[in-house]
Amino acid sequence: MANKIFRSILSVAMIVLLVTVIFTVDEMYQSFFNAQMELLEAETKVIAYGVDEDGIRFLDDLERPDYRITLIDKDGTVIYDNSGNDISSMGNHSDRKEVIEALETGFGTSTRQSATLTEKYVYTATLLKNGNVLRLSNTYPSIYHVISILAEPLAIVILMIFVVSFPFAYHLTSKIIEPLDKIDMDKPDEENCYKELRPLMKRLSLQQKMINRDREILLQKKQEFEAIIGNMNEGMVLLNTEGVVIDINKAAKTILKIDEDILGGYISSCENYDKFSDLIENAQKKHHDSRRVRMDQRSYEFEISPVQVENKISGYVLLIFDETFKEANETLRKEFASNVSHELKTPLQSILGYAELLKSGLVKKDDQKDCYDKIYKEAQHMFTLVKDVIKVSHLDDDEIYITKGNVDLSLMCTQIIELLKEETSGIDIRSDIEKDCIVYGSEELIEGIVYNLCENAIRYNKENGEVFVKVNKDDENVYLAVKDTGIGIAKEDHERIFERFYRVDKARSKQVGGTGLGLSIVKHSCILNDATIKVDSEPGKGSTFTVTFRKA
Repeated sequence: MANKIFRSILSVAMIVLLVTVIFTVDEMYQSFFNAQMELLEAETKVIAYGVDEDGIRFLDDLERPDYRITLIDKDGTVIYDNSGNDISSMGNHSDRKEVIEALETGFGTSTRQSATLTEKYVYTATLLKNGNVLRLSNTYPSIYHVISILAEPLAIVILMIFVVSFPFAYHLTSKIIEPLDKIDMDKPDEENCYKELRPLMKRLSLQQKMINRDREILLQKKQEFEAIIGNMNEGMVLLNTEGVVIDINKAAKTILKIDEDILGGYISSCENYDKFSDLIENAQKKHHDSRRVRMDQRSYEFEISPVQVENKISGYVLLIFDETFKEANETLRKEFASNVSHELKTPLQSILGYAELLKSGLVKKDDQKDCYDKIYKEAQHMFTLVKDVIKVSHLDDDEIYITKGNVDLSLMCTQIIELLKEETSGIDIRSDIEKDCIVYGSEELIEGIVYNLCENAIRYNKENGEVFVKVNKDDENVYLAVKDTGIGIAKEDHERIFERFYRVDKARSKQVGGTGLGLSIVKHSCILNDATIKVDSEPGKGSTFTVTFRKA
């Protein structure tokens, strides 16, 4: 502490001296510069008067002055310059600050620093009666040059002040420290200390209590931080500047396949280090870097950022994000677009083909009705496909707004079954529906779930087959089961049938007119209504789809 007080006293003395000298030099320089500027402005106006009276001949008759005279046309072209340089090689001056001001206000000034900072270029420009601009310029030593000249005497003065201040600062420091050395830090609250220091003692005691409390809080925060990073799905590794692992969470250990305790060891010892080693090396040159890495059939995004303490890099944070699902979604989106194009292309080609036949007159009158029927059928198929695509896209929207409420699933299923019985022939539709099965969700989406499952059970059934719809409940859930006696689904296709445009039997789907989106819509609708769906099916033994809703 004594050394700090001693250095502070000397530092204050030196800073005060330095600021005083700099301020004085700056004021003197500014006074000199302003005087020179006023003189150059006055000379500019005098020469401008002469040029307005006698024209450019006035400039030719002038004795060579110390400053540079330039005459600039109103369009920025130099028409006279006394520097001796070729005026044809001089660029257009219309963009110069002083010229712009002169053209706008009648008079303009500007200053520019030389590349070496030793000189300052001063420009004054005035507007002549004929619209041209007269500009005078001169060079003066910059303040940096003046300070460099005064550096030696200034250093001598600072040294002299330092020699004088040294014993004074030492004596003053001893007087300040003497009463502090007598303080009993173990008993800061006692009254036998100096009167002037009693508030300090009380404050020290209070701070001691606060420090103990803050230590407990920091310990709690540390435990919370470790709990948070320990439960993160993303991997996180804290490294020092040499690549030593300071901290690592469980997810990062799993991703990087680190079994042993790597704390205190080098990150380069992990199994897959070679796949992101350049990222660690580049982190010392960049503030942030990222890299996409594939490991074990999965895709990861590695991001590294520096940790700065007092503008100095003290370590790095390596974050690892699993991007596999995101990539799969992107692939699914591309496949969806491709499938939509393909599905629309097939009926459209059929429509165009029949339309061309009708247009060419090659179809007999008796056969025209068949062509119209086929065109109508394909158009209906396209309409249904577009409607389902729009619905799927709408369900994919993260910002979709769904109105939810209590829905009587028993009543809804009864009404849909009656409607399908009227529209369907050759299929026996039976039901076992328990009353008052109320669920919570979107009535529109739940209706789509029931209708699509029942319609699929009818569409993919065998001739004279059966469809059985059952609705029941327990204390927590309501269950909807739709069973058919149709073609059945192989076990390996149970998950894929909910993908868009996926068909187990493409020939059968084309024959019955399905779009391949019905079960995808059902799956999305179940997710948005907090419901789950499962399928139980074998080839040739029919299928049973069971949806579990949350009871209202």
